[in-house]
This record gives sequence, C-alpha cells and structure tokens, in this order.
Amino acid sequence: MSSHLLCILVLISLLAKACDSSKESQQSAGNDPLDMPSTAPWLKDQYNNVVEIETKHVTRLGENILIDIPLTEHPDSSYTFVLNAAVPVAELVKIGGFYPALREFTVIVPDWEFYEKVAADATKNGITLEPATTNLYYHILREEDNVKVDSIRISGDGHPKIELQKPVVPKDMLVVYRTESYGSVCCPKDPHWAIVDEDPAFIKAFEQRNHVQISDTYRQNNGKEGEHTIFYTLPRLTTEQRLNFILEKRSQWIVNKATKDITFQPQVFTPQLVPVVKTGFTKMTKL
Repeated sequence: MSSHLLCILVLISLLAKACDSSKESQQSAGNDPLDMPSTAPWLKDQYNNVVEIETKHVTRLGENILIDIPLTEHPDSSYTFVLNAAVPVAELVKIGGFYPALREFTVIVPDWEFYEKVAADATKNGITLEPATTNLYYHILREEDNVKVDSIRISGDGHPKIELQKPVVPKDMLVVYRTESYGSVCCPKDPHWAIVDEDPAFIKAFEQRNHVQISDTYRQNNGKEGEHTIFYTLPRLTTEQRLNFILEKRSQWIVNKATKDITFQPQVFTPQLVPVVKTGFTKMTKL
C-alpha cells in the first residue's frame, strides 16, 4: 500500500471519529460555564422563527459590539439565534447587554474550529473532504443576577430543524439606540440636569465630525416636575456610526466627569423597540 493512500485512510478514520453523532460523546467537560457537560433536556427537535446574526449586522469598536437587529423582546418567551458572525458567545450571555429583556434564549454556533481543522488537514494531505455538519448549542437562562448556561456539541446527524425568520419592526414602534431619562428638577434634583445644556453642543460636534445628521429624536414627558426621556433613533447612520454615537454619548452623559475615574466594561449593544405614544401627557414629540 502506498504511503499516500495510507495517509488518506488515516485521515478519513480520524474524521469519522470526529463526526460521531452521539450527543454524549460530543460533549466536553470543563470549568468554563459555556462548556459544561449536559444531557441537553432543553434541546428541541425544531426551532421556528430563528434570528440569524450575520457579519453585516455586527460592528465592533475596541471590545464593544453593536448587533444592529431590532427585535421585539418578550421576557416570557424563548428566543433562538444562529450566530454566523465573530461575536463571542460569552459576551451574549451577560445581563444588561444583548437584548437585556430576554430571560431565556438559545444560541446556535457553527463549530468553526472543527471546520478549520478539517480544512487544514485536507490541504496538508492534498485531498478534499466535506466535513460533517457540526454545531455548538448554548441554552442561556437569566435569573435576576444569575445566569445559567448549558451547552452541547452535535456533529453529523441529529441536528434540530431550523426555520429562519427576519424580524419585522411593528409600525407602532420606534427603533431606539440610546435612551436618556431625566428625573425631577427638584425634590430631589436629578444630577443630570446639571449637564442638560451640553446636549446641543455634543450633537452638533458629532454631526460635523462624522458628516451625519442626528434626526428623529423624541422626547416623552414622564412627570410634572420635569421628568422626561429622550429617545435617539439614529436613522441613516451606519452601524459603526451608531455604535460610535452610543459610546461617545455614554461618556458625555456622566456628571462631573473631571472628578471621576470611570472604566467601562466591554459590552454588546442591541437596539430597543419602544412603543410610540401619540396622545396624552406622555405623548412623544420629535425634537
């Protein structure tokens, strides 16, 4: 038997072992909460209305990420995402970042490391191989300040069926990228009233620096002592410009910045859908 044929047979044998469809044999145990052994009782045979996160939806500035997909968040519903972009799953599970109202969701991620290894081995040996479909399935459950993560790896047969759906923004909703709420002007006075006059100058400087227009910004009254909320919808900005605005505005909105040493933790941002209020005291008005 030639050495070349022997290499091919060995490689095929290794690939067959890697593609074992037994769910238990595909699990890897460790201390990483995203890599726990599991019998996966939460895994479904079929997932409907799955949201696909692609590279075109994602931008990154430093370690901060914006996933620019407006999504109606029902806290009591379970959501499923297919992650086809370079976003660490560990960043999605954190409370307060990725669709913060969601309590339970599943993330399906192609095992890119496995695919790259198969491709590298095939190239090294001068052959072409079609790797078995291999995905990592993560189930995330947020409970107040606690997050539970379970996972399983499936290669070959036995994958759930997936039906993708593009999220639709209802006509009575605003897509909001930044929300700022002011409390009372007295009794006690909200400290943010001390910097309210900074907003026009900040907006003008951002527009000039980035050659954009910050438009379709809304104000909503919340109380009789000046309480109100500002909603920034940022239409016609690119995803990168939106993330840049979010990060710069977050820093600008700190009271007494000169006296504080603040370090922001990396965060995944997502847009929020806010119901439009057209009448009454809390009516939204465009600024």
